[in-house]
Amino acid sequence: MRWNAGVLAGLLIGLAWVVAGVVLVVLGRRRRRDSTADGAGGVGIIGVFLVVVGALTLFATLLLSVVPGND
Repeated sequence: MRWNAGVLAGLLIGLAWVVAGVVLVVLGRRRRRDSTADGAGGVGIIGVFLVVVGALTLFATLLLSVVPGND
């Protein structure tokens, strides 16, 4: 497994996406619970998207770090 600057940056970016997504999901669920307005908590959908993007970024970064290639 290669732990160079690119791999570490990819892991950090993926982790940031996941954390931001989880925060937005929690905020969206809280707003939906507290509000009676139609469409309240729509930010939670964006949070789910960010969690998925972050997870894919982490997966791709880890996959690229173990695939043999030119160093």
